[in-house]
Amino acid sequence: MATAARKRSRRRLVELAAICLAVAVVGWFAFPQSEVLTGAERTAQDKVIAWSGLHPSSEDFVFVAIDDPSLKLELWPEDIAASPSLQAMAKGWPWPRFVYADAIERLLGAGARLILFDLILDTPKPGDDALKAALDRHPTQIVVGANLSFDSISPDHPEIREPALRMPAPTLIEHPNTDPRVGFVNFFPESDQKIRSALFGFQLGSVKYPSLAAAAARQLDRDADIPKIGHPKLFRFIDPAQLRIVPFYTLFLPGDWKRTLRDGAVFRDKIVVVGPSAAILHDIHLVADDVTLPGPLLHLNALAALLNHNFYERAGALVNALCVLISVIVAWAIAVRFGRRPIAALSILIACAIGFTVSAYVIAHILDYLLPVVQPGSALLVAGVICISWNFAQERRESGRMRSMLDRYVSRNLVREVLDNRDDFLAALGGSRRPMTVFFSDVRGFTSFVESEDEHAVVSQLNEYLGRMVAIIFRHDGTVDKFMGDGIMAVWGNVLSEGPARDAINAVTAALEMLDELADLNRAWTERGLSPFAIGIGLHHGEAVFGNIGSAEKMEPTVIGDTVNLASRVEGLTKKYAVPLCITHPLAELVADTFLLRSVDLVQVVGKSRPVEIFTVLGPRSMEIPDWLKCHEGGIADYRARRFAEAAAQFRECEKSLPNDRLVQIHLTRCEAFLREPPPDDWTGTEVATSK
Repeated sequence: MATAARKRSRRRLVELAAICLAVAVVGWFAFPQSEVLTGAERTAQDKVIAWSGLHPSSEDFVFVAIDDPSLKLELWPEDIAASPSLQAMAKGWPWPRFVYADAIERLLGAGARLILFDLILDTPKPGDDALKAALDRHPTQIVVGANLSFDSISPDHPEIREPALRMPAPTLIEHPNTDPRVGFVNFFPESDQKIRSALFGFQLGSVKYPSLAAAAARQLDRDADIPKIGHPKLFRFIDPAQLRIVPFYTLFLPGDWKRTLRDGAVFRDKIVVVGPSAAILHDIHLVADDVTLPGPLLHLNALAALLNHNFYERAGALVNALCVLISVIVAWAIAVRFGRRPIAALSILIACAIGFTVSAYVIAHILDYLLPVVQPGSALLVAGVICISWNFAQERRESGRMRSMLDRYVSRNLVREVLDNRDDFLAALGGSRRPMTVFFSDVRGFTSFVESEDEHAVVSQLNEYLGRMVAIIFRHDGTVDKFMGDGIMAVWGNVLSEGPARDAINAVTAALEMLDELADLNRAWTERGLSPFAIGIGLHHGEAVFGNIGSAEKMEPTVIGDTVNLASRVEGLTKKYAVPLCITHPLAELVADTFLLRSVDLVQVVGKSRPVEIFTVLGPRSMEIPDWLKCHEGGIADYRARRFAEAAAQFRECEKSLPNDRLVQIHLTRCEAFLREPPPDDWTGTEVATSK
């Protein structure tokens, strides 16, 4: 049985491993094909990055926004009239370019380190001469944008669109392809249309083009910090609440310049990004964590990440596969360890998924390395739930099989206990020694009864008898070990024990109820014209071995040992002493406070070298003690003390109440015999049994 259990256990481990591997393989190939799952993965990773709190510093930056108030310009007429730039702006968008030249002079005059223009100035416009002059006066403090478009079609492959750059107009910059003040403004969203990374440079032919942020870094002499061309870098965003945003029009209002901008002091030693933020200019982009940002702030964030080294890296395919593999291994381990406790297993699965997310957060915070969250978490939960469900189904099937087997031996309440502690039960079947109460019963004269009655009637009556007796044993938590024709062997304490005393009490209670039940059966059988049964019951308590005994062809769980043999011998003594129930002294000690006992004899049974004291049970301890019992117990004490005359007197007094009692007659006869011929000096009062 133990070997079979180990085989089933190994098979279960292999089957669970196969389930987990299948989940890992299916998930690995199916996950990238699902927009929902990949989108969920990106969103989860956004949350991890946001929780890390490692934002680039915003102290070096100011955003001068071309916002709705700057476009609408709802100012006092005298304020507008005081500034040529505000007058030009009041005429509507687009503004003449001398407005930007005026802004450049004011910002650089206030001490700004660098100005980035996120504006596409690719066609000549009024005011170009003023803007060009400003650009030429400050060749190392201004960066302007170029736009990468995909409008040109390859002549060799008409279906392929080639990138092209819309550079600043020649009226502004003479050699835009090589001018260090020019950077492309494009960002490339991922499949969910969110921008999380920046491309800091690319190459067309032999020409290398920097992004606006990369061009700004070169102007700041930070060339060494610029990532490689053609390799997008995931970057963290500045906390929007920490960023200084200045409406464009306030540059030209003396009151705001003086009070709000502190005479331009807010721009001193700052990197200033100028560009649109008004919704009408359609330069709004969706970024990580479902935040929308205007295009100029994307460049500001990309440059801030570059200067602060606030990039992070996503795990590659190999690490993703390793995370998924670890997840299903964890799911397998949980299913193996807690497979019989699905609620606990599910709780641990969820805790592990949360733990994996926390680990991803810690790694992202410390190493700037972003592990997958949803894919391994999904693999963990899916594999775990499937394994737990499969395990539960297997447990139910196994429980049904064991229930069917155990129902033949034990009561239903014991079956539940065994199934709840199956490993302990299976281990016990390998052999365990423990205290037990062993029960034997036998129908007197059954052999002659079988020979004299109709075989069908015999089987029917015996089955009726056994059915009633077994029900009582089960009701009192006993285990039916085996049937021996008309005999029953039952055990308390082999499968489930409530302690030696409780097991002993349950066994004696069952024996008394069986005798009462047999009396009812006999009355019913007599009325039906059937022969009544008389039975003897023997009980003994002691250590015995419980295990699966037999051969490879047939095995059965049973109890073996000296305790079993003695219980069987005690049952045989019921015939000699004409009492229906005999129990041994070890058992009597456990039940003496619960039942009223009557001494039977001190007997050395066949096969034993030491005598054992035998008792019978009269009923519950609460019953009134009859006077004859006092005489009987006094007579037994006198008999064993060699006071045979006194003992005989006690038994004669007892005989008045029990005139036909076999036990009284046996002891009275012995006393009279010893009065005539005393026993030898080494006599101990022990009766030696000569038959089983």
